[in-house]
Amino acid sequence: MHSWRKHTVIGLIICLLQLSLVNVALSTDTTVPNPSQTRQRVDQFGVGAKVKVELTSGRKFKGSIQSIEDGGFLLAAAKAGSPTRVPYDNVAQLNLTKNTYKVTGQPDSVEVRRVAAELGVGHHITVKTSEAKEYHGKIVAIAAESFTMLSDHTTAPVRIAYDGVREMRPGLSKGANIAIIIGVGAAIWAIVAILVFTNASN
Repeated sequence: MHSWRKHTVIGLIICLLQLSLVNVALSTDTTVPNPSQTRQRVDQFGVGAKVKVELTSGRKFKGSIQSIEDGGFLLAAAKAGSPTRVPYDNVAQLNLTKNTYKVTGQPDSVEVRRVAAELGVGHHITVKTSEAKEYHGKIVAIAAESFTMLSDHTTAPVRIAYDGVREMRPGLSKGANIAIIIGVGAAIWAIVAILVFTNASN
């Protein structure tokens, strides 16, 4: 019985370690303040984009980009009030309030382009088009009227126009899927070990 207890404890430890690896695989990277990159993202999002901002001071707020200037941008707060001027070098993180897009009517190419810019080159995504096609893969290029992605299990890139996108959302990469499978398997293994230990004790 002591042997079963020992094995169960070891199994639970392994399970916790593997679940920790899952969390690491799915966690997002910390963004380092970069004024030129922030300016580029503001230009990509454009006036009217709804964003969330975190300053280097730790302050966080949401709003829509009202205007774009050389040294910063004006942010109209979600709540009524005067617009806030946000210098690019004071921004720690800048993101859209939503990194997904879905429509049932006419696609909005501006919103699709914003989401593509938010996700960025190298990000794994899922896309559904007006032609009832579905793609899973990584963004490899972002242009003014379209973006290019490399679908999973293929070597030929696919160019997709923004006005032909009905849905776009982040997808799980192959590594993340493997991490989830490992975590689930470890959890199942631990549960089985506990049940076997309980039966052996009785």
